[in-house]
Amino acid sequence: MYGKCGNLELARILFDNMPARNSVSWNNIISAHGTHGSVNDSIELFQQMKDSGFEPDHITFLGLISACAHAGEVEKGYQIFQSMIEKYAILPRQEHFACIVDLFSRAGQLDRALNFIDKMPCKPNSSIWGTILAASRVHRNLEVAELASKKLFELDPENSGYYVLMSNVNAVSGRWDGVTRVRSLMTEKAVKKIPGYSWIEVNGVSSVFSSSDKSHPEWESLYLALNGLLSVLRDEGYVPDL
Repeated sequence: MYGKCGNLELARILFDNMPARNSVSWNNIISAHGTHGSVNDSIELFQQMKDSGFEPDHITFLGLISACAHAGEVEKGYQIFQSMIEKYAILPRQEHFACIVDLFSRAGQLDRALNFIDKMPCKPNSSIWGTILAASRVHRNLEVAELASKKLFELDPENSGYYVLMSNVNAVSGRWDGVTRVRSLMTEKAVKKIPGYSWIEVNGVSSVFSSSDKSHPEWESLYLALNGLLSVLRDEGYVPDL
């Protein structure tokens, strides 16, 4: 819990004071540091895990590769993946392949990610192609985005998130005809965009909000405050990415 919340200091204090540890607790603390980009700490903990007599498993390596992906340590992450297979005789699962694709994609190495997918012994799932599509938007690679979206529309044709992401890729690239084409495809396949919701708790009372929501009893005051914040942003020179 502390690790996922980003409080690595408290997570580490609890871990260090545990009367007994097992593979689960070691994997949790390794993953916690990795998620927040502390790749060196993750690797150091991995060594301590082995020194303590615990053998790493497939979850351990997921945490380590993910740590490298978040920190941009591409070669180190790929070396860890190879050592998992060659040194520890752990066969990679779909999740490990997805982690390597994420490792390359985050660094903008989309061609390398596609080459890796081609050599995978198993068929890539929607999670892997979704990673490619998301990275294509970040790195503005329309060609790769179109390839990934084609695969995703075949694998998961009712997932509105992929259509929206592909529409955003086109918008970022200034391809408004592509935006129209994707929206028309959604209409043709009767795909409905699921609205996103936000939760906030104030004084023990939880409130739920969605876009253009007016169900809250104080919605007028809330929108007034929101517009005030937007006005301050504009005065500071902020230009929104539409």
